[in-house]
Amino acid sequence: MKKLAAAAALISGIICGLLFFLPWDTAAVTAADTAAARAAEKGVYITVSSAAAEGFIPKSFRYRDVTADLPMLRITLSDALIRPMMTASLLSRGLKCGVETGRGSIVTLTRQPMEWRSGSAMITLSDGTVKLDDIAFVGSTSLSGSAELSSSDGSLVKASLLLKSEPEIDRALEMAKNMGMLRLTKVKPGEWRIEK
Repeated sequence: MKKLAAAAALISGIICGLLFFLPWDTAAVTAADTAAARAAEKGVYITVSSAAAEGFIPKSFRYRDVTADLPMLRITLSDALIRPMMTASLLSRGLKCGVETGRGSIVTLTRQPMEWRSGSAMITLSDGTVKLDDIAFVGSTSLSGSAELSSSDGSLVKASLLLKSEPEIDRALEMAKNMGMLRLTKVKPGEWRIEK
């Protein structure tokens, strides 16, 4: 019984030490740098102006002025808050986190921006895939549904999404559809289904 109590005290001490003394801001910066380096290997160039840890238990990580340059589009976010979900990760046998964004936009080759005020999604990394559930972006462009990407090349494996935007964006989406980039179905002007 004394050994069990000593082991519990030791584990509690280690956890408390990590919570109080681990340089969480440095961990946030390192995570951003690692993600940017891995993305660059795949031709996606990410920049982040600042990264910091927030909260006590559980910790969250906030990234400001995020830009991702892809071959055919640019994504910008005023900020992104990542909330790791430790218990859910252990139960699902994958890394799980919630993501919330502030204002953002996607600018395509046609230079017409798709903009939103806020967004959120649940992300699960497991078995070579990135699953995005409960996607909810709102603004002049809105996106809802779920998707699954290959973590090796970023290709779309599965999707059930509804995209609503200004009708002016239809030209860019028609282009993407004709190039076979996405399986798009036009519901009406400014409203598209993305399914795979």
